[in-house]
Amino acid sequence: MNYISNIDTICVLVDTENYEQEAEHILKYLEKEKENAKLYSLDNATYKHLININDMSFTLSANGKKGYAYLLQNNGFQVDIAQYKSKLKNYLPIQIRISSEYLWAYGLSYSWSIIYNWIVETFGNIINEKVFRLDLCCHIANIDFIKDSEISYKGDFKKRQVFHTGNNINALTFGSRKSKNIYCRIYNKSLEIQEVRHKTWFYEIWKNNSMDIKNVWNVEFEIKSEFLRKFNINTINEVLEHLQDLWKYCTNKWIIKIDRTNTRVERCNINKDWLEIQNTYNNFSSCGLIEKQKQINADAKILIPNIVGSITSYSARKNNVNIDDVFSILYRDIKNYLSNKNTSFETEVNNKLAFLHDCEVKKNE
Repeated sequence: MNYISNIDTICVLVDTENYEQEAEHILKYLEKEKENAKLYSLDNATYKHLININDMSFTLSANGKKGYAYLLQNNGFQVDIAQYKSKLKNYLPIQIRISSEYLWAYGLSYSWSIIYNWIVETFGNIINEKVFRLDLCCHIANIDFIKDSEISYKGDFKKRQVFHTGNNINALTFGSRKSKNIYCRIYNKSLEIQEVRHKTWFYEIWKNNSMDIKNVWNVEFEIKSEFLRKFNINTINEVLEHLQDLWKYCTNKWIIKIDRTNTRVERCNINKDWLEIQNTYNNFSSCGLIEKQKQINADAKILIPNIVGSITSYSARKNNVNIDDVFSILYRDIKNYLSNKNTSFETEVNNKLAFLHDCEVKKNE
């Protein structure tokens, strides 16, 4: 069986020493920039407010969410920051989500070190960590986990659902996503990428592992806070230490695929492919599986259909079918547009480069 295992999502709450005192100047800066974001977005619904804190660039949302006033995001991380430290023990003042792109490009250990060091530099020493969501996945090719799905799975889950594309099953889910325990999805990953045209860089990972890119399925467990607390797993290091245990619990106890070799479920044999799935984290290594630049290049190609659509619509309105003429006119109109916004093409591209490349703003020497 050809397979690839990885951590696909992780979310963690963080507290720092003397949070409100140490973070006072940053919180004031964020409040000021949030007001700017609101102001600038009034006349431009697509406006993204770019800020830089300690050599890391983010877009700052004009709005907050429950418990967190400032929502920061870049290519690697989503960082939600509270204005005040809550008295509720389940609310720590900083909430972090590491992107799937970074976890596949760099692995958890390195990705966490980037944001950990930034938090320490920006807010002070970290005194508490609470991982509250962990997604473990295994990509497999040419394995049928769908056949007889209604009668071939047993475990601790209370709910199951089947999803179709036409007459074909494209996904199974077990458990409830709203619970704070475990939720499992087994779905057609190739179909998902084909339909949403997102993360096409997975094709290269699959090819490098001799997998049929047209028939890759994903077995994924979304593990929530209640389950993690029950096993006393709080920190990133504890997650890394217990990854194999977590995966084995999910695939050996919480859900098991069986062959109906007996009328009594408890006496049925475990499916031979599922036996291999159970061992896919035995030699797990927290390292990158694709270069970040290759991810970016693949994502750039996804933009081409939209660009072509926009440019041909522009050409039609200009009543011009000559591509060279159209690009010349477009060049002039873009320069005028950017000039009216008191910016330049170089400035806009550099902002996006800062957002994409290692989350760092390139400083002028």
